[in-house]
Amino acid sequence: MKLIRTSLSALAVSLGLAGAAGATPLGGTALAMTESNSIDLLTFQTTDPDVWTSLHRSSDSLPLTMTDVETLQKAGIAEGSLIEMMRTRRLLLVADADTLVRLKKGGASDALVTAVSAYALAPNRDIDLAIQVQVATPYDVRQAPYLYVELYDVDRKSQESFLLADVRRLLAQRWRVDTMEDRSDPLLPNRIRSLRLWGHAPARHGGHLQMRVLLSQHPGLTSLDKLATDDTKRVRTFDIDYPGVSLERACELQLDLSRDPMLKDLFNLDRADLRCRWD
Repeated sequence: MKLIRTSLSALAVSLGLAGAAGATPLGGTALAMTESNSIDLLTFQTTDPDVWTSLHRSSDSLPLTMTDVETLQKAGIAEGSLIEMMRTRRLLLVADADTLVRLKKGGASDALVTAVSAYALAPNRDIDLAIQVQVATPYDVRQAPYLYVELYDVDRKSQESFLLADVRRLLAQRWRVDTMEDRSDPLLPNRIRSLRLWGHAPARHGGHLQMRVLLSQHPGLTSLDKLATDDTKRVRTFDIDYPGVSLERACELQLDLSRDPMLKDLFNLDRADLRCRWD
C-alpha cells in the first residue's frame, strides 16, 4: 500500500485543522504545527466527524477557473469556504508567478494564494496525437513516402516536437494494416490501406502552435524549415491555440494519400484535417 504524506500546515489549510478540537495522530500525542512535521494520512485519527468528512469530501463539478475564483472572492465568499471549493474541485488555470501576483493584487490573502498554487491542475506538457492515414495505391508500396509531423511554437520560434513515420515500412507490415476494397469508381485504384498511429507529442508551453505535415521521399529530415522548394510547397500547416492547462489534450490528424498516376514515386496529400479537444 502506498503511503501518502503531507505537511501539517498544508493539511491545516485543506481541512481547517488549525485549532480544530480532537484532531490527533495515532498514539494521541498532539504535534506542533510546523513545516518540518508530517502526518501519515493512513493512520490519521480524529474525534471530530466534520474533520473526517472534510478530508474525504470531493466534487464532481468542473474545476474552477481564474474568473470563477475572482468572482467568488468579490462576492464575499469566506476564505475557508473558497479554499475548500478549490480543494474538492481543483483549478483549471496555470499557477505561474503572473497568476499568483494578479490574485495578490486583487486582494487575496497569502493563504488563498497558497491554495491556488496547491490545487491548480498540472500544466499541459504533451498532446495525445492520433494520426489516421488512408492510402489509395496499387499493391506495390516500395516507393511510399516518409510522413513528417512537426509541432512548432510560433511565439517562441522553436520546435516542440518532430515525428517521423516510414509509410513504406508500415504498409509492408500487412498483418498490422487494415485493407479494404473500394469499387465505387472503376477509374481509381481500388486498394485502400489504412494506418493508425498514435503517441504523445511533447508540447511544453501554451500559446500559438503550428502543426506542419509533409510527405517526402527524402529520409532523415529533422526540421521542416529550410526545405527544398518543392517540399516547401507541399507542407500543410494547421494553427493551434494550445491551452496552458486543460481537461483534455487530444488531437486527431486525418490524412488521405494517393499515388500520382504518372509519377509512381510521388504520393499526393489529397485531404488533411486536424481536430483537437481541450475540454
